[in-house]
Amino acid sequence: MEGVWKEMENLVKDGLVKDIGICNYTVTKLDRLLRSAKITPAVCQMEMHPGWKNDKIFEACKKHGIHVTAYSPLGSSEKNLAHDPVVEKVANKLNKTPGQVLIRWALQRGTSVIPKSSKDERIKENIQVFGWEIPEEDFKVLCSIKDEKRVLTGEELFVNKTHGPYKSASEVWDHEN
Repeated sequence: MEGVWKEMENLVKDGLVKDIGICNYTVTKLDRLLRSAKITPAVCQMEMHPGWKNDKIFEACKKHGIHVTAYSPLGSSEKNLAHDPVVEKVANKLNKTPGQVLIRWALQRGTSVIPKSSKDERIKENIQVFGWEIPEEDFKVLCSIKDEKRVLTGEELFVNKTHGPYKSASEVWDHEN
């Protein structure tokens, strides 16, 4: 990790990129990186939604001045928060779609958001999240959604079960967070 980060820092020094960042880091990994980094990450991209608030790493990033970008703000087909009764209730109250409420939740939390859609109407809908806010009491209700679970564990994408140092991504994630 440190060697890769050093090479990325060289890209900044050489003027080839303006900023460098991290993705899916734990607090433990961030602390390890910051011990040797000469350049603090500009951004940390992570899965974040009311069903996976990622509070520990979110707070660690804020402490170090690292911007957070939330991906999967609506969840996924396995855990689609747009159909969560709490989200639907807030959306109905505000006359917004559940997707808009979930994106706005992330923005109000202080993150940037990268929602995904292949449907034109949803893309247009997703941009209609400015000029209004979720009232504090509704924001708190969204923050109280239980059963926190990552949509994307990284198990199939990032774990080398034969030669890797970890048995499972979720096992490491749960342990370090």
